[in-house]
Amino acid sequence: MSTIKSTVTTSLHGKPALGHKEHAVLKGSSSPAKQAAEVKATLHNMKAQMEGLKAQVADLKAQQRVGDRFTQHGHGCWGPRDNWQPKDLGAMVEMNKLNQTSGPISAEQFADSIEAAVGDLDGQAASSEYRAVSDWAANNRERLTPEARQVMDIYSKYAALSQARGESGIPQDDFKKMLSEMRDVGDASAKKALAHLDSKTHGGTVSGEDMARAITRGTADHDGQAAGAELKEFEKWASKNESRLSPEAKEVLDVYRKHAKAAQAEGRTGLTGRETAALNKELRKVGAGDVSARKATEALDKQSGPISGEDLTKAIKDGISDTDGHSSTSELKEFEKWAAKNESRLTPEAKEVLKTYQQAAKKAGPEGMTQKEADAMFKKMDGFKTFHDSSMRDALEGLDARQGKISGSDLTAAIEKGAGDLDGQAAGTEFTDTMKWARQNYDRLTPEAKKVVDTYEKYATRSQAQGSTGIDQKDFKKMINEMKFVSNPPRTRPMFYAA
Repeated sequence: MSTIKSTVTTSLHGKPALGHKEHAVLKGSSSPAKQAAEVKATLHNMKAQMEGLKAQVADLKAQQRVGDRFTQHGHGCWGPRDNWQPKDLGAMVEMNKLNQTSGPISAEQFADSIEAAVGDLDGQAASSEYRAVSDWAANNRERLTPEARQVMDIYSKYAALSQARGESGIPQDDFKKMLSEMRDVGDASAKKALAHLDSKTHGGTVSGEDMARAITRGTADHDGQAAGAELKEFEKWASKNESRLSPEAKEVLDVYRKHAKAAQAEGRTGLTGRETAALNKELRKVGAGDVSARKATEALDKQSGPISGEDLTKAIKDGISDTDGHSSTSELKEFEKWAAKNESRLTPEAKEVLKTYQQAAKKAGPEGMTQKEADAMFKKMDGFKTFHDSSMRDALEGLDARQGKISGSDLTAAIEKGAGDLDGQAAGTEFTDTMKWARQNYDRLTPEAKKVVDTYEKYATRSQAQGSTGIDQKDFKKMINEMKFVSNPPRTRPMFYAA
């Protein structure tokens, strides 16, 4: 401002640059009337220039009181008004590159362009380069996001400080500070959504639903930054708050990243309306679920055949072991949703296990079960066993892990392993478990496997008729040999008859 004042003072009170003699030479031999007209035009131009200088001084004084033009008046920026200087060509080239782009200009994008436009160290960052950038910003204000306007305001602040010191450039230290401030400008809508998230969770665990709502709010302004500045705000926040994120919140962030990267792969920083709707739909679905419970039910999906009471009890233990307080809410919903889709696979005992879980969850309320309540629930669940012999159950689980049909050899090996432990239950609980499993998996048995079942039934019922729950060791070996025979019957030799 002191430079402008001195310029005005010099213009008004300084000595004329030309003497009378030089002035006479310059006037030439034109007529007095023409000379008078020229002098009149010159005086008019000088008067207009002085008025312009006075207006600029008044403008600078006013801006020091009310702030920047982008935020206060919406039609420009405060800073040096060096209209008497030409625009810097290099800066104009960089601004023209922005003209070749489409859509909103983000804070990061504009900061990059400003750095390229004024970073050549030619001492014009507060004068001709600034003019090129500020004029472009004023003419393209509608394309600048609110954050990009903040970047322009930062540049205006540093340019005005340099001009007030009588400098046409911005010192290197100030230039670095300016760029740092520009880079620190984030997405306003995303910051607001994350601030709301922090106030709602009070520094505690962030659920999947909390995270999903924050992302939906933070990307709802349609400024074309859902895969750009907004994503970066959420990534930055997540890295600082990783210990607070529940497994569901982390999964929600992964969903957001997936959609954002798909847009970035096409060179876009925003999502279309259809992409935003798809993102929000998936966020709601994932956020309302429970990761630990979903992983437990996915493990059940990998099993073949019916789900026993023991299977479902183990899955529920795994699903609610994360102590996130959701045992009676989102985790229960995951198991109920899975059970509804797989009702035909549930054994009667498994259905009783699920019912026990529902009753315990209802009693506990939305805060979740205490450890004592969970222990009591699992103790009750242990009474609903589909298979009662542990050795036979382990053997049958091995068959469940197989894909496709169960051969006679497979079933024979399982029976030999499960009933060969000499605990006296080959015709008791081990036989009962095998028959129950065979009924539940009858459509998976090959014809040879069905013959193995018949063989086991013959020997076991014979022992039961004699009042025994076991099968004599000699008879057991005989039974296994017979099972192996029916599993691999000898091939019939072709017969040739003489003519």
